[in-house]
Amino acid sequence: EGYKKPPPADVLGFGKLNAIVDTMIGLGVFALVVFLIGAVVAARRVAKVPTVRLVSTKQPPELSIGMGLTWHLFNSHIWSTGQDAVKVIKGELLQLLPGVKIFLDVDDLEDIGALEE
Repeated sequence: EGYKKPPPADVLGFGKLNAIVDTMIGLGVFALVVFLIGAVVAARRVAKVPTVRLVSTKQPPELSIGMGLTWHLFNSHIWSTGQDAVKVIKGELLQLLPGVKIFLDVDDLEDIGALEE
């Protein structure tokens, strides 16, 4: 007669198949709870990031760029010494003013010949 395979529940160490299903559901719920806790913690951290807001509306200002312009701010620095400091300034301004477009050669310049454009 043929080889009879043992039931999957016995192979996995469970007495019944229902125990496997219950364990998988429990692990799924646990993973969902961990994810939701992480999402709440991340959302609270983002909410605490300081931003510039208008006194009258308590909303961030709407930043617009004039016709023919690409950037709100052009950061200039001395190549030999100021590059790191200006990069930090750009990062801080991006946090304080979401949506602002700041030019920094290290990040935005693709060709040194295009600097005059």
